[in-house]
Amino acid sequence: MGRASKNRFARAGDLQSQQHRTRGRRSSWSALAHLPKHLQTAIVSYRRQADQSGDLDPAIRQFLDRIGEKETLESIMAKLVALDRGQVELKAGTILSREWNGITQRAIVVDDGFLWEGTRYDSLSAIAFAITGTRWSGPRFFGLRDNTAGGEDGP
Repeated sequence: MGRASKNRFARAGDLQSQQHRTRGRRSSWSALAHLPKHLQTAIVSYRRQADQSGDLDPAIRQFLDRIGEKETLESIMAKLVALDRGQVELKAGTILSREWNGITQRAIVVDDGFLWEGTRYDSLSAIAFAITGTRWSGPRFFGLRDNTAGGEDGP
């Protein structure tokens, strides 16, 4: 078999798979007909983005798959916050800043800890203690974690 006939068969296979994908999308688009236009647009836009850039991370997909109708809004939000907290990764060179008593405090992430005022610290909590004189969650002090439920700004 010649090269030209192999290319023709390959193109025919590509065309068939493209037609199959198009047919599948059309049937899924017709399944969206009952939804408002803005939701249809959002779903189609998401699908196009996922096709180009890749779909959700496996951890997020697994989390969403686990959520059932038995979950309450509060438990879902708590799980989302916990998932988000696990995603925070500080890279060397990142500058964390926080205003305390009218003075902007900056900590720099380095490979083996953090720098503040020229001194290396093992944890953000140690820096927060040095700044305030009070025991704090360092990540919370620098805004990497949520404040208390009451919205107060304290240790």
